[in-house]
Amino acid sequence: MTTTIDDLLGRMWSDESDTVAELQPDGSWTVTGRQGRYNRNQAITAMVLAESYAAGTPADDPFVQGWEAELKEPHHG
Repeated sequence: MTTTIDDLLGRMWSDESDTVAELQPDGSWTVTGRQGRYNRNQAITAMVLAESYAAGTPADDPFVQGWEAELKEPHHG
């Protein structure tokens, strides 16, 4: 599993899934397949989740549940 983070392009992508995170003009990040806007760390978490799901990790996995909870926290610039 590899996630590429290119801050110059303002983009993150994975070789395991079609999920892409993109930096928006206001400094927030959007992630394909997810509602809302995220900070950079949350976007990375969303990419980790996408790779985990692509690898077959179930939603009830304790790590997955913890990462999902992190994405429910409010976005902080």
